[in-house]
Amino acid sequence: MKIGFHGGVGEVTGSRHLLEAEGLKILLDCGLFQGHRKEAIAKNRETPFDPKTVDVVLLSHAHVDHCGSLPLLVKRGFKGPIHCTEATKDITAIMLLDSAHLQENDADFFNKMHARDGNPERIAPLYNTEDAKAAIALLRTHPYETWIPLNDKVRFRFHNAGHVLGSAMIRVETKTAKGTRNVLFTGDLGRRKTILMEPPKVSNPVDYLLIESTYGDRLHDPVDRVEAIMKEVIERTIAEKGKIVIPSFALERTQELVFVLEKMMRRKQVPKLPIIVDSPMAVSITEIFDRHASGFSFSPEFRDYVAREGSPFDFESVRYSRTVEDSQKLNSAEGPMIILSASGMCEGGRVLHHLRNNIGKDTTTILLVGYQAQGTLGRRLQEGAKKVKIFGLEHEVWARVQTLHTFSAHADRDDLLWFMKAHAPRPRTIFLVHGDPKDRLALKEHLHAEGIDRVECPEYGQEFQLE
Repeated sequence: MKIGFHGGVGEVTGSRHLLEAEGLKILLDCGLFQGHRKEAIAKNRETPFDPKTVDVVLLSHAHVDHCGSLPLLVKRGFKGPIHCTEATKDITAIMLLDSAHLQENDADFFNKMHARDGNPERIAPLYNTEDAKAAIALLRTHPYETWIPLNDKVRFRFHNAGHVLGSAMIRVETKTAKGTRNVLFTGDLGRRKTILMEPPKVSNPVDYLLIESTYGDRLHDPVDRVEAIMKEVIERTIAEKGKIVIPSFALERTQELVFVLEKMMRRKQVPKLPIIVDSPMAVSITEIFDRHASGFSFSPEFRDYVAREGSPFDFESVRYSRTVEDSQKLNSAEGPMIILSASGMCEGGRVLHHLRNNIGKDTTTILLVGYQAQGTLGRRLQEGAKKVKIFGLEHEVWARVQTLHTFSAHADRDDLLWFMKAHAPRPRTIFLVHGDPKDRLALKEHLHAEGIDRVECPEYGQEFQLE
């Protein structure tokens, strides 16, 4: 057995790990790289292994940094099945089609803007809608806690990861000459206390653990503080008659925000004001959440609320915007209002148009509610940049930029330590993935202080033999 790390190491995008066991090549996730445009495009266009030789993909969840390169994999010759949970299949279909559509639109818009300036630079989408459809056709679904054989010596099953709807930890069990070996890939691991999702549970035994380290050296604000912080932001925006622009991940974060805002307005903690979900993808995913609202993937508190109050996604203050025309009308609309729009790291989609139209106004609050990877526009705003480029054109930042860590769907440092310490016996090796270098290194040092020493921080392209 061996495993190769081809993305999502030393960074938080492009999750892609190749496990080789008993004659099979098993790809754990196939995510899109995000960040500096030229660097991200180069990484996305590079495939360090031959897609034609990959037998199967096991998909942890539907965020694009975990599934967004599947169309490229298929385009380059992969023909095997892509296994996932039912909810992940539904959401991945939306995410991939939207990703293809956004890439096509953003490339057209970028090229048009630069053609006007006489700039010869042109970009092309990584893949198109037909490529996305070809990948979607290979999706195969399975329930949690059910063993699925890949051959007579290798099988896998999904465990609830508690990150987003449908998210799964992936356990691969292999019968080798030295005995049975279990590899567990957490994908993105959820928190022990969340707003929407059922928290993850520890499942033994594990010989080799691949675990995310996004917040390996940080603690989140307590979940129960979110309403007080949102109340302050909303009241300030109402007083200034401004806009709150929230770059929001279409999957889970948008639904969390709608739930919290709807609950606060319904209970009269804040005055009612328009909440516009301006993302066709987020609208479609919210419909999937609505269908699954009573399912066990959600926390007991959320299920109880739905049972008492009904769906939080069908509230009178919430307006769902699908058309380009409706989105464009928001540019001239007067505040106060809240606009939720993808993408969460400000790397594409309609939120870029809302930012370029509002970033120069001091009555605007840009509320960052998710992790901002290095090299993204979201990270530059978070770090206090006074000037930023949007579609290649420079804009001065007069808007107030505020970060709210409360909403993170990722385990923080203490959650990660709890999860790793709870495994008995301890894994033979722990591989820290999906984290910036300093966060991974800090988490490794925390583990060392806890007496856990067999910890690796793999680099891009590095391979390890598994005993």
